[in-house]
Amino acid sequence: MKEKETAAIYCRLSQDDGSVGESGSIQTQKTLLTQYCKEHQIEIGGYYCDDGWSGTNFERPEFKRMLEDIESEKINLIIVKDLSRFGREYAQMGLYIEHYFEEKGVRFISVAENIDSKNGIDNLVLPFTNVINSFYARQASTKTKAAHRARVKSGMFIGSRAPFGYQKDPNDRHHLIVDPPAADVVRDIFQMFADGIGYVRMTKILRERGVLNPQAYFNQNNPDYYKNSDYWRKPFDWHATSVRAILNNPVYLGKVVFGRSKTKGFFDKRRVEAAEEEWVVAENTHEPLITQELWDTVHQMMKARRRENGKGEVQPFAGLVKCADCGSSLNVSYDKKHGRYTGFSCWVYKNYGKERCTSHAIGWKTLNQLVLEDIRRNAIIARTNTGEYMDMLIAAKTEKKKTETDRCRRELKKVDKRIAELSKILTKLYEDAALEKISEERYQAMAPGYEREQVVLKEKREELTTEIAHSEEIYENIEAFLPVIWKYTNITELTPHILNELIEKIVVHEKVVAEDGSKSQQVDIHYKFIGCVNWKREPASYETIEAAVLQEHQTLSEQTA
Repeated sequence: MKEKETAAIYCRLSQDDGSVGESGSIQTQKTLLTQYCKEHQIEIGGYYCDDGWSGTNFERPEFKRMLEDIESEKINLIIVKDLSRFGREYAQMGLYIEHYFEEKGVRFISVAENIDSKNGIDNLVLPFTNVINSFYARQASTKTKAAHRARVKSGMFIGSRAPFGYQKDPNDRHHLIVDPPAADVVRDIFQMFADGIGYVRMTKILRERGVLNPQAYFNQNNPDYYKNSDYWRKPFDWHATSVRAILNNPVYLGKVVFGRSKTKGFFDKRRVEAAEEEWVVAENTHEPLITQELWDTVHQMMKARRRENGKGEVQPFAGLVKCADCGSSLNVSYDKKHGRYTGFSCWVYKNYGKERCTSHAIGWKTLNQLVLEDIRRNAIIARTNTGEYMDMLIAAKTEKKKTETDRCRRELKKVDKRIAELSKILTKLYEDAALEKISEERYQAMAPGYEREQVVLKEKREELTTEIAHSEEIYENIEAFLPVIWKYTNITELTPHILNELIEKIVVHEKVVAEDGSKSQQVDIHYKFIGCVNWKREPASYETIEAAVLQEHQTLSEQTA
């Protein structure tokens, strides 16, 4: 007796062609296949429609429901309009049609190609059509990516939703405008992080303030976007991942960026982070929410290993204090009983002992006061004696840069000489091989080595040339540093924001014991833009500057009093 056939009508439409809800194309497929079943007296067991799903992705919800119904024997016949509606990845399509369906006793019909597995699938139409559909999907994907990159390069925002803090311009959906309430939250998040507030404490603060998380805020302003009410259940539930995503998004600098993540492969749709050099970036496309200085400060802090203490605060010097000998970070000690930091010591020494390094220990209060005074000293001198301060920095940096530049020039001269020698050697080798003075085997044995050396030297030449060119940036860097240091003339305490805005690193040397038993310890404070300010190299007029510092301290004390 012939087994009764119950058909699954399967329809699919890709995201590029679809629209919200069931599109006309899906309706067309359903109508055509329903008519086909009526004409051939086939019973329809159900409709399975994946609207807005790529043919290369077989994790489609309705497709998976159809497979479940096959397993439960509710259906034993699948009908599609054409093979491309079933899928566009020939390997997986072959596995389903030629293996899985056959094992389960499921008949497969593709109307357009007149393919019916009941009549056999050994003809060439099926595999060739699958390959063509797969090739089409690859080409479409490549063209779509190229179009997206071109749009972003021209400054167009192409996301389906505006990032938290912005909304799409009603007059131009490819342009972002500031959304004031959300923008204030974004600015607060950046400022709190720069002030040393860790992820856990920040999420708690946002929850206590009753701040809607990005998803809930979007749903509040677009109530019909999601049908699932789950998105509304925890509107104030902030998580560290949400905060980190905001802090890492360059859109808040007024940039449009494409390609920050990518799929692992054409058929492996898992997303991974892309290298920054692969990004497509368009500058100044919309109003920024934060400054470049705040972004740099926050990201310097994010690179450091940040652990919150019992108060939910992050150690202000996190990632900044380095060992002068091994280069590793210094560990900080924290007294939980009294809730305070006590001192620093070398991480390598602490974990591997004196065979690898020494302690380089320094007290918390000592380092804190030393850095505070050095910042105040630089700030006061920079403000009261700007000209002499700049001359001092330029003199120190020029002297150091001159030494480095002279070394680079000498090395560049040697590199150029060797590159010229290699060119002559390779030319001579080629001529000897052409005139058969040496064998081809001999030429092939010698030439590659010289060519590799030439490539390496050319790369080195480019590095040296760049380094020499950078020596011209001294004055620009000092000018950029001045407005930053001026802000901190009268600070009374250090914060993570101040430290990370001003300082690149703090290098602690090992203590030195003099013959009389006295101890000293060198600490090098490397500022952004200008590096380490060595006060021993001050100009002859330093006494005048020092007097100004003392006078400024006295004035500030009187003002405070």
